[in-house]
Amino acid sequence: MARSIEHIDDDKVYVLQNRWKVARRHLVYYGIRKAPHTFENSVRISRRTSKKLASLDGSVSLRSVGATAALVRLIKQGIVVPQEEYKKNKESLDEAEFCVNCTANDYMIPGLELDENGLCPMCAMKKRLKGLKALMPVKNRFPRNKRGEYDVALFYTGGKDSSYLMYYLSEVLGLRVLALCWETEYISPNAAKSIENARKSVKNTDIIVRKVDKDVMRRIYAAHFALAGNTCMCPALAYVLFYPLLSEKKVPYLVLGNEPSQMYNLIFNNISPVAAFRPRVQNLGRIFINLARIFTFRKPFKAGQMQTYFTVRTLAKGTPLYSSGEGKYHNEQVQNVYKALEGEKEFMKSFKDSVKRSWRTGNIPALVHVDLAEISDGYKWAEIKESIKREIGWEDSAEPDKGLHTSCSIERCKEYTQFTRFREMKSRVIPYTAIEMAIAVRDGNLSREEAMREICTSTGFFGEPREYAEMLRPIKDKQN
Repeated sequence: MARSIEHIDDDKVYVLQNRWKVARRHLVYYGIRKAPHTFENSVRISRRTSKKLASLDGSVSLRSVGATAALVRLIKQGIVVPQEEYKKNKESLDEAEFCVNCTANDYMIPGLELDENGLCPMCAMKKRLKGLKALMPVKNRFPRNKRGEYDVALFYTGGKDSSYLMYYLSEVLGLRVLALCWETEYISPNAAKSIENARKSVKNTDIIVRKVDKDVMRRIYAAHFALAGNTCMCPALAYVLFYPLLSEKKVPYLVLGNEPSQMYNLIFNNISPVAAFRPRVQNLGRIFINLARIFTFRKPFKAGQMQTYFTVRTLAKGTPLYSSGEGKYHNEQVQNVYKALEGEKEFMKSFKDSVKRSWRTGNIPALVHVDLAEISDGYKWAEIKESIKREIGWEDSAEPDKGLHTSCSIERCKEYTQFTRFREMKSRVIPYTAIEMAIAVRDGNLSREEAMREICTSTGFFGEPREYAEMLRPIKDKQN
């Protein structure tokens, strides 16, 4: 909370507020700040200020340290506070302070700030962020592909969202669909059964299943676990496995249809700026890239192709933009995946060659987003589940309360590791489920009561999950 300079008492002991951490030349906040500082989670500081902050060890007065202008600014912003105002982490959900409108709370998201109306930043900023859809073009209708056998492709996991998307593309729009499945050691039984049922019942769709060699996959899992504390990297593997096929077959569109709340997660996790979600900004970026392509006698990118190319290029070459993890935006997940894959040169060769070749040829599927909320009148989870059960034989999770991430048998482990690492300020990744559940409730995809029931019975925020041993099994097998 900002305070006026009159309230600064030089004789008091001041400390750096909880959830703030000095990272070389930045102060980094591990939480979500209320407006107007919601996206100001990284504050650049001088070397002198860094030394001053190190002196605030809880044993000396502000007068002893010396209140510079920079330190006073931090005090007025509530970043440096009197010792008695230091906020401790909440130890349980019972102690947590909740948003009055959704499920966001300062136990699941340590460092969450509520405004004077009791609203979390996700709810308080709903109007400001209204109309944001995706980091790629939004497209709910598609033309026929006259150059190939498929009109669209999608990554298909057997989960709720990809099953509904496949149903919409194939059964509602009548498109020729290429559904791409990657087999992992963690696919849930209900997802495997859903894929099997869809293969029998969905028209106009070819379902292709691929898997990585077991030894290679276990080395990748072990490398990723060492970096991130979990083995969750499935979407990246899908690009590596299938991008050469998509480019070769000249599939015009790779369609994503993520749960709507997942898009906002990128914003509140400070992975992507709000501006990147604006179609005007996306188009402007494509214009600049196309000018370079025209000058080098290459075909200009169509809408969505730029997003595809830079996604696969990042997996092939990494992204130095986010490597320090100290600035305003960060994407340590992508960096960790890249590092885990980097050592598997033979496995990555075909993918890297395809990425390089597609830059020259322009045979790149456009990465586009179907607005699930728009095509389904609000994307109510219970209604979506019933629809795909009826239409394509979708199998629900063994936990009927579960609606988020239903295709993975170790989803609790991702939640648990993201939560514990963020709580301990070892990672800047705010637990995805905590944000996504809050936004789903905010937007009316499910009720607050339904969300709280799922949080309390089907998530990993309350201790090491029983599935943790299952997540570690491939790593231990590799070590043995």
